[in-house]
Amino acid sequence: MIKKIFSNTFVNLGLILAIGALVLWLVLKDDPQTVLASITSADPMLILVALLAVFLWQFMVGLCLKVLTNITHPEYKASQGLLNSFVASLFHGLTPSASGGQIAQIYVYKKQGVDIGDAGSVLWLEFIIYQSVLTLVSLFFIVVKFPFFYHNYSNLFLIVIIGFVLNTAIIFFIYGLAKFKRLHDWIKNKGVYLGYKIHLVKDPEKTIERIEVQLEKFRCESQKLGHNKGVIIKCALLCVLRLLLYYVVPYIVFLALGVPFSWDMFLNAIAMGSFVSIATGLIPIPGASGGAEAIFILMFGNLFGAELISGAMLLWRFLTFYLVMFIGAICFAYLRLKR
Repeated sequence: MIKKIFSNTFVNLGLILAIGALVLWLVLKDDPQTVLASITSADPMLILVALLAVFLWQFMVGLCLKVLTNITHPEYKASQGLLNSFVASLFHGLTPSASGGQIAQIYVYKKQGVDIGDAGSVLWLEFIIYQSVLTLVSLFFIVVKFPFFYHNYSNLFLIVIIGFVLNTAIIFFIYGLAKFKRLHDWIKNKGVYLGYKIHLVKDPEKTIERIEVQLEKFRCESQKLGHNKGVIIKCALLCVLRLLLYYVVPYIVFLALGVPFSWDMFLNAIAMGSFVSIATGLIPIPGASGGAEAIFILMFGNLFGAELISGAMLLWRFLTFYLVMFIGAICFAYLRLKR
């Protein structure tokens, strides 16, 4: 499986770099001096705080993997989970719709001495918990900040709502398939063949077989979670911290560029970070390249003004995407060279 990811890695990397270069040119072409001046004048201590938030975000992912892996492998360390987290971020960024991260994680687990079956189990558990927490956190920000953002960003907010609905549908659909036999039977007997007729499904029999296998895995992992409620609570809290750390990075960057701190703007910025993340999740290009930058500028531009937005976007994108992928590439190279 890992070879399938590798086969398109350099093509996707070239696409990401090309789009990144285009974005950089578009941002700098009109007034490069102002943009570069805002970046060079950024408070270095606050940039370090933003960098720390990025590292802690990745550490929370790794710590969640450690907690789940310790169910079957008590010797698994947080440092191993952190390495796994960075490699996952690398392949999430290199593959369309972040589709290659979990396959890369299974490869990492194998290198770390964890059985492939146990690795798949951990990743299923992590997906169930993370997707559930993501849905609840997104719902919280949408409800709390709905009047303000709907009034100021009505067109963009529609994209956020679509992204939220899709994220919510994923977890409810999986739970529904596992819990309700009628839905399961309809998908298996009619839904797959309907997809075949409209050319969404190539091989109905294989698709049904894959659905059965994945549902059986989901049932097994759901039962495990039922017997490990302490693990659920720990991982859910880690997922909340992980999301908040990721969402707060843009505001720290704006503070570094000279924006005065206020609690009201702090909460608005975190909510906006959540909405940017939801909206970029709809972009199927590797790393959401181009789209992520555009959505960031559109959403944060009204909050903090046009003068700072270009520099802030470049710093945010470098810290949360390019730097994380670079560290992930180093971690992956280390694993490849390690016997």
